[in-house]
Amino acid sequence: MANGKHLPGDELRPEVAVADGGTARITAVSAELLAVPLDRQLRAYGSGVVNVVRVIIADSDGARATGFTYTLGLGAVVVCRMVEEVIAPALIGLRTSDWNRQRDQLSNGTRRLGRSVFVPALSAVDIAIWDLRGLQADQPLYALLGGSSGAVPIYGSGRGSNSLELDELVQHTLDYLRDGYPAVKVRAGARSVEDDLHRLRSVREAVGDQVRLMVDCNEQLDLTGALWLGRRLAELGYYWLEEPLIAEDLDGHAVLAAQLEVPIAVGEHLVGRHEFAQHLRATSIGLYQPDAALTGGVTEAQRIAQLAVAHNRSISYHSLPELHIHLAVQTPNVSYVEDFGILDAVLADSLTPHNGTVVPPERSGHGMAWDEDAIRRFSRPI
Repeated sequence: MANGKHLPGDELRPEVAVADGGTARITAVSAELLAVPLDRQLRAYGSGVVNVVRVIIADSDGARATGFTYTLGLGAVVVCRMVEEVIAPALIGLRTSDWNRQRDQLSNGTRRLGRSVFVPALSAVDIAIWDLRGLQADQPLYALLGGSSGAVPIYGSGRGSNSLELDELVQHTLDYLRDGYPAVKVRAGARSVEDDLHRLRSVREAVGDQVRLMVDCNEQLDLTGALWLGRRLAELGYYWLEEPLIAEDLDGHAVLAAQLEVPIAVGEHLVGRHEFAQHLRATSIGLYQPDAALTGGVTEAQRIAQLAVAHNRSISYHSLPELHIHLAVQTPNVSYVEDFGILDAVLADSLTPHNGTVVPPERSGHGMAWDEDAIRRFSRPI
């Protein structure tokens, strides 16, 4: 609720469980900036670097937790400043059980700043708080969220860049299947729709009819092109068409969902439960893809999943499987987690699929292991 008025999603906002962190208090909050290069397979639309903002929170018992957000363009320095100058001072001396109240106060107090800087900063801090709660309770994040360990299907996503030649695109797709992934996503949208269709048809012919294939256009099409391509993707048996239009185009997505047989997927660029609620009400899109590192953290990703459950829609968490597996195992309507290795260069350990699925680590907190040598190598001044 803001200014006494309900916003879309407030009436379906679930209460988020709060772990008891005991008497430990937060003693330090800091942010660091990393410029992590992307290899050619991962690059999309000219982005050769992912700017990662890593947040570190320490408590009075000596625990040290981490969270993160990222950008594929400008603005990461401003996100770091938001963490250090606006959010961090409000956390010093708090217990982790105080976070939900403080989080809402910070959100309300920064509304006039807009969402583009504050929400990524909030996401990184919220992830770190949940990591700290897990460390304090000596529990993995999935257990702290009320879930139990289990296997979730994973699809391969990071080897299908638009920059690849057709033979490379086909080969990388086949490599994913040989590595045990049951489904693969490739990218389109940087070329003409006719050229994209030729590439997507070639991939389908190479893998056969029994493999699930998805395509991601990263908001690059207009409505006419999306309708043309979507009709042909249905004939090729593609499992979903992701982000054909900019996320804010509710009318266009409603048209696509109503007229296309191929399911539409959207969500990585929607920020917070209110934007997801608007999409849920305005369209009949069946698949949503929240990213906890971009949409408000673990807390908000939980709320978004509950909205999707209430509307009988499916969730497939966007990227970052090392974090999202914890959310996925306690989300009843989850279909997949995505293996897009955007942080692999700075992680010491990544998830490995077995029989097409992944399970969460049993380490306390989110369990993400950072490669500190790589962190130092890619560190940049703020």
